[in-house]
Parts: sequence; C-alpha cells; structure tokens
Amino acid sequence: MKPDGRPNIVLIFSCSHNARVMGCAGNGVVRTPHLDALAAAGVRFTDVNCSYPLTVPSRMGFLTAQDPGEIEVYEIGGVLASDAPTFAHLLGAGGYETVLCGKMHFQGPDPFHGFEKRPVGDPLKALSPEVEGSGANRTTAQVKYAVQVSGHGKTGFQAFDRLVTEKSCEFISSRRATDRPYCLVSSLILPRNPLICSRELFEYYMDRIPPPAPMSRDYLDRLHPAMKRWRERRGVDDLTPEENRRGLAAYYGLVTELDRNVGRIVDCVKASPEAGDTAVVYCADHGDMACEHGMWWKSNFYNGTVRAPLIVSWPGRFEKGKVVDAVISLIDVGPMLLEIAGAEAMPDVAGRSFAGFLKGDEGVAKWPNEVYSEFIGLLGDQPSCMVRSGQWKLNYYHEFRSYQLFNLREDPEEVRDRRDDPACRGVAEACLEKVHRRWSAERMLERAARKQRARQAVYGCGHSLIPQPVTPFSAPEGSNEFDFGQFQKDGG
Repeated sequence: MKPDGRPNIVLIFSCSHNARVMGCAGNGVVRTPHLDALAAAGVRFTDVNCSYPLTVPSRMGFLTAQDPGEIEVYEIGGVLASDAPTFAHLLGAGGYETVLCGKMHFQGPDPFHGFEKRPVGDPLKALSPEVEGSGANRTTAQVKYAVQVSGHGKTGFQAFDRLVTEKSCEFISSRRATDRPYCLVSSLILPRNPLICSRELFEYYMDRIPPPAPMSRDYLDRLHPAMKRWRERRGVDDLTPEENRRGLAAYYGLVTELDRNVGRIVDCVKASPEAGDTAVVYCADHGDMACEHGMWWKSNFYNGTVRAPLIVSWPGRFEKGKVVDAVISLIDVGPMLLEIAGAEAMPDVAGRSFAGFLKGDEGVAKWPNEVYSEFIGLLGDQPSCMVRSGQWKLNYYHEFRSYQLFNLREDPEEVRDRRDDPACRGVAEACLEKVHRRWSAERMLERAARKQRARQAVYGCGHSLIPQPVTPFSAPEGSNEFDFGQFQKDGG
C-alpha cells in the first residue's frame, strides 16, 4: 500500500457500448468474461446516464464534470476551451502523473487538456475508402447502409485498439512502486461502428442470434412524432430482420473484441508491483441502440443510447460484486476519481462524487437520483432535453413543444408513453419545470451558431497553421479488409 493511501487509477474508456451487452448485466449471449470478472471484483452501476447522446459533447462533459451546454460543446466538431478545468488538471495539481492513451476526440489546437502525456493520439485516418464507403453511405454514419453492410472483416479501429492496449500495458509495466501515483486513461474506440468484426466472432454470434422481430405497426403508430421523424431520417424501418441480425452479430463481436483488450490491460495491472494500489474503472461515452426498438446508433434518449456501463474496482478497498441502481450521470465520474485520489474537488461543476457507494457510506441515502441530458440534433433533428427524476424519465422535444414520459420502474423497456395519462400530469409538470429551469433550445441554438462561426474563422486559416503537438493515429497498410461479396457467400 502506498504510504499516503492514494491509488493509481486505470480508467478504460470505450465508445458506444450498450450497458446491457455484458454478461454481468444479464445478457446470456454475449461473451464478456473480463468485464464480468471486473464487475465481480468491484461495483457495477446499472443506471449511469450520459449528459449528451453524442460522442464529443459527452466526452467533454465527462472530462469537465459539466453539462456540455455549459462548456458550449454541442457537436462532433465542438472544441473544448483550454481554460476549462478537467479532472486531469486537478489530479495533476494533486501530484498525479496523468496519461491519456487513445481516443478522446479532442478538436482544436489543444490535444492535452490537463494530461501530461499522450502515447497514442486520436485516430485521424483509421478506415480505408473500401471499408468506409463513399458520400452519405458511410459505415460510420447513422444511415441504414451502415447496418446493411455489417459483417466480418477487419478495420483500422481494431488496429487502433490493439495499439492503445499495447501502449497502455507498456506504461503500466514500466512503473515502479516508488513512482508518484498515476492516472492512465486507456481510451478505446470499439464497439463503435463500422459493424465489422472478426470472422470467428461474427459466425459465433450469427449461430446464436435469431433475426430480431420487427416493431409492430401499433407501436410505430403510437410513437411520439419526434421519434417517427428520427426513424424516417435514418431509414431504420427499411432494414430487414436478417440485416438487423447481421448488424447485431457484428456488434456483439465488437463488444467481445473490446472485452479482450480490457482483459489484457487488467492483466497488466494484476501483474504489476502496484496491483494492490491500483483502482480500475471501466465506462463508455454513451451506449448504442443495438437494435433495441428496431433502432441503431445514438442521438436519442432511450436507455440503449443514454445509459453507459460503469464498473469500479479496487480490491481490498471497495466492495466486491456489488450492484448499485442509483441514477448517476457520467459527469459524476470525474468528481468520484478526485475524491478517491484525495485531490482537490473541481470548482463550480454540475457533477458530484458518488464515492460513497463504493465504500458503503450511509450518506448515499441522500443521493438525489436525478440527471439531465441534452441534444442539439443531428440529420435534421431539432433540440431536445431529457430529465430523469427517480423512476420517471421525460424527454422534451422543442420542435413539437411536447414530450415523452416513461415510468422506468413499471416500464423498463420504454414502450408505454404516459404523456396522455391524466394520472401522470403532476409528474410531467414537475419534470417540465426542471427542463425549462435548466435548459433553453433557443439559447442552445444561438450559442452553437456563434461557436460554429468562430470555428470556421479559425479553421479557415488552413490546417497547417494550427499546432499539432500530438501525432494522430493513421491505420497501417493492411488494417482494413472487407469483402462486400460476403452477403451472397454467407447467404445474407
């Protein structure tokens, strides 16, 4: 044990991982032995919600413990200001060595935001044109084509994750007990689409996943108009059961590939001389619908998207095999890390530490069980906002000036919208008051437009004039292989 009792922290971060797609979460098909073992050795949180169902804003909110609207990061191209404090800044000020290895989707001239070192930068050119597709039909986009061409092969995303895993293990193995404590963020990109995994895993899951049943006409007719438009814009209702089955088999395969990299990093921690002094955290930036409700990707407030997996393990210090159902936000993770590290708390933030759940403190009985998420829209979507208050979830859609309302205790699958139920009027009014007190679509749109104009002015000077102190990742030759003829060969 370190003399001051402060742990090293290894935070393994992934992209687009549906929190239900783990064996420890009750999924009987997917193989995730390493995540399951980590959960058995620590605490798993079942109701962790991202603050924004899109990669860049969610990640910047995670780092700063702020609502993305507060730091004015609204889109994929959003730039986090360099003077915005992150948990890495506070850990560094507290004596920690801070290392970011892999993807964080930093935009602009600052690729550090409080981290001292970046052994692997963000991926810049990870996919070949053959894998990525062309125009609007990109396998990384929210278009039906991305599911229709799912299958077996390999992409630069797998190569990127192998490199991140390798460099993370090199760092952990190089450490000595006399070194100052460290926080290593190993940020992987899987299971984010393209929905292309190894042939071994694709065939394994194709043998075990039946074609998902299409959504009923009654269900689709009763949907909120905002969700009808969401589905129309992305074409998900045009997908056949067999195409969804292939997509799900590939997604499960990518989760298993992610799990194997998690296992390699955790094994390196266990083999290190500081194993007993190291806390391991696993989480993701958001989920993926993974065919729930017949939908894919993100950019909505259903649990498949807005919930993220979270496991925290520090053997001998935190409880083992504990499951916590409290409603938590991803922006609460940074304050938790700072508390267990004994570092100064972040000033003036919305996030709050939930470390008490790890230690079994009685004070957690006062936890508010309330979270908030927002979204400016994508592909023609208009701004929207989500409020969770205990068992209730309200999703407000500015375009229609109306909402969805779900009782998640009675309806965990979110198929019974209670917005027209007179018995729920009081709950709805209370949630709407929270929405309007904290959020404004007009303010969001005005700020986002101003940020876009500023960004266009800066990037108009030319990429060569913007500092690039970290070399981004480009996939080596041979990293991408995909046979578009496999659909006929596989009988799809």
